Amino acid sequence: MASSSDRPAGKSRLLKAPLADLSGRDPAFIRRMLPRLWLVASVWFRADVDGFEKVPDEPVLFVGNHSGGAGVPDTFVFLLAYNTYMTVEGRPLFSLGHEMVTSLPGVGGFARKFGVVTATPRAAADVFAQDGSVLVYPGGDVEALRPWRDRHKIVFDGRKGFLRLAYENGVKIVPVVATGGQDTFFVLNDGRKTAKLLRFDKLLRVKTLPISFSIPWGFLPGDLPHIPLPAKIRIQVLDPIDLSERFGDEPDWDEAYDYVTSVMQAGLSTLAAKTVLPVLG
Repeated sequence: MASSSDRPAGKSRLLKAPLADLSGRDPAFIRRMLPRLWLVASVWFRADVDGFEKVPDEPVLFVGNHSGGAGVPDTFVFLLAYNTYMTVEGRPLFSLGHEMVTSLPGVGGFARKFGVVTATPRAAADVFAQDGSVLVYPGGDVEALRPWRDRHKIVFDGRKGFLRLAYENGVKIVPVVATGGQDTFFVLNDGRKTAKLLRFDKLLRVKTLPISFSIPWGFLPGDLPHIPLPAKIRIQVLDPIDLSERFGDEPDWDEAYDYVTSVMQAGLSTLAAKTVLPVLG
């Protein structure tokens, strides 16, 4: 029987996600699929990823802003770009995902082969112990399903677990900001009151039930796996942050949270300007 540290924090009552098992990542599968999937990302999303030269030669915690709902286009593009730039044989990257993703038939298996594991502190610690890096999206569904008007805002909802994760494992945080994901479908409202009323936070471990528009579903409450619209995806890797060096032996987590999110907001705003300004010009 797995210990509690092997299971997702706040585990939902309806989903039965696979325990965090790093053996699911399949380098041969990634190597085989990478050229064709990168072609799709380049054509459909016109993927533009910069900044990998800033990543130190050591395990790190990539911290990203999340967009695109169930389509997870930013995760898709980043995993492809990482395995292209760092090579499949280089330091492995594992992405911590919601159990709703890892438990889905078909999709879950595909994701696990690319290194997506159910999000737990134990899973991340195991990756670091094996000299791998981890990708995490602190905002989760709250950020991925934020209204379209807030698409250029960092929305971590006060979640600070990623800070302790990096600090306790002695790894640097490498912020990653992305734009375009929220243009692959459209969210009208966040639906947080509705989700709470229906107890989705307990049943499915999600805090939002927005009204969204996607293909082929049209308008509906929530977000089902959909065909993402062909939006431009831009991703920028920012400078690494050493929490121990900046905040000492007893970090003020509120101060650290404010610092990291402000750095990421500045980076996201700069990246967003690359899309907005050409249109205005």
